[in-house]
Amino acid sequence: MKIAMLGSLGHINRIVVPQLIQAGHEVTVISTNPERQATIEALGAHAAIGTMTDGDFLTRTFTGQDVVYLMLSGSTGDDLFQSAVAQAQIWKHAIEAAGVHNVVNLSSIGADAGEVAGSLHAYNLIETELRQLQQVNLAFVRPTGFYANLFSNLATIKADHAIYSNIPANVPQKYVAPEDIARIVLPLLTATPAGVTVKYAFSDTFTGDQFVAALRKALDMPDLQWVQISDAQYQANLTNHGVSVEIAQALVQTSRYQRDPDGLYADLNATHTIPGQVVLADFVRTFVVAYNSEGGYHSNTIAD
Repeated sequence: MKIAMLGSLGHINRIVVPQLIQAGHEVTVISTNPERQATIEALGAHAAIGTMTDGDFLTRTFTGQDVVYLMLSGSTGDDLFQSAVAQAQIWKHAIEAAGVHNVVNLSSIGADAGEVAGSLHAYNLIETELRQLQQVNLAFVRPTGFYANLFSNLATIKADHAIYSNIPANVPQKYVAPEDIARIVLPLLTATPAGVTVKYAFSDTFTGDQFVAALRKALDMPDLQWVQISDAQYQANLTNHGVSVEIAQALVQTSRYQRDPDGLYADLNATHTIPGQVVLADFVRTFVVAYNSEGGYHSNTIAD
């Protein structure tokens, strides 16, 4: 099969691409960075250097492909929702012009919820646009929050022995590792189901209290605390770190939605999704490495 993939050699693609090539598929990896070309080709894939906002480039790259993998990457601009719709329309037009019949889209938890999901509403808008495609098999993969988002707490743990959050410490949250997303994505690429499919991906479920308890032991930091802050404090922290007011407000709304796990995970739970293999204890070991390193570990959010 011929498969084109957005996302360069990011956390998921660096797992999926080698497996596809090993299975005998012809893979084209799309990257904005010309310096990635040699690395991509060393894996045995084709490199297509261009941007996901260039519709003509995408049409040329998608033409002749059996499957296309879509994902948001890079900056979305200050108008998060308008940018999401515009990007989805570019994808839609390129898919139609190229005659692609199978599409796998990395979406997100909360994509079913509408505006109440805050920043995650961007994925609802993208899914809505893509669902307008005719005679195209669509598979949406909705991961929960990335484990890597927890790396945003490294600085305050080092400075204050504290994790600051506007989500209560007793609220259960689901997190996912790239390996467990890849396990969902891979079979959808090689055999995209007919019609529209939604698959969820998560690795483990735990509260802030449980995360702190595990870190206290792993970091030998018995005074580590989960400190709840207000929505206003959270928003101020985001804007002080360069996030626009509009996106900061959307992220605050997302965190409000996260306080209601019964609502946030309702559709996931209804599908009886089986958790992946990377549990909290596995991530804590990675977190300790990150804590003791000189850098290279950072959170992944829609605002990046």
